[in-house]
Formats: sequence, C-alpha cells, structure tokens
Amino acid sequence: MSGRRSVVIEQRIAAPPEMVAAFVGDFRNAEQWMVGVKDIEPLGNDAYRLEIEGPVGKVHPEVRVLEHSSTTVRWVYASAVEGGGRVDVVPDANGGCRVSYEGEFHLKSGLLDRAARLVGAERFARNNGERSLSRLKYLMEAHRLG
Repeated sequence: MSGRRSVVIEQRIAAPPEMVAAFVGDFRNAEQWMVGVKDIEPLGNDAYRLEIEGPVGKVHPEVRVLEHSSTTVRWVYASAVEGGGRVDVVPDANGGCRVSYEGEFHLKSGLLDRAARLVGAERFARNNGERSLSRLKYLMEAHRLG
C-alpha cells in the first residue's frame, strides 16, 4: 500500500469565477482560506514554504504552483509531503461558480506517515478541506457583497 490519501470536495460559491480563481491562485492567500495553513513564505518562481498544522504536528512543505489559469490552480509538494492539489473553478448559470478541490498526499517520513494514518489523517484532511471551501465561500461572497 502506497500510503497515499486523497480527498475530493466541491462547493458552490455565489461570486464571479474569475475573482475566486484569482484569489485561490495567489498562494499568498492560502493562510486566509486553507484551514491548517499557519504561515506562508514566498520563495520566488511560484514556490512557497508553508507551515501546516497536521494531525501529527507541524510540517513545513515547499509547494510549487504548476498551473494557474482562469479556471484551474494546480500545485505539487516539493518537500516533507508527497502529492499535490488542484482547485477547479467552473462558472455556473447563476453568475457564480462551482469550486472543486482535489488533494493527494502522504508524509515523506514513513514513521510520521504511519502515525498520521493511525490518527485518521484522511478524515482530518477531508474535514479541513470541507472547512477550507466553506471559509473560501464566506470570504468570496462577503467580498462580493461588501
């Protein structure tokens, strides 16, 4: 078994898809909407070092953004965590959008990855992903009305 875990989550947001994709695509905003992200350090060339509070403590993965378009943001972890994530923003008929998040990950340290599995890392990631998209929805809809 590879130890890889993945989550797929979707949320409807009543805000212009371009605004949502631009906000998500700027990784400096991750701390505002991604639950568990505590700090972001830009490294240049679409690379960032994150501090993430996980089920077995803090991890500090480097992230490289591979794609940032008007509908998709895709990244990979370059250290501490293997895997990556993707957010797709698809316009809907009501002027809003449907946002889907897909992430696949496991800790590079076998010992930490086994410990994470034991404490329910997949459930933890799913809960944080759902909370993150709810937070994104709130931020984008509040900004649109504000």
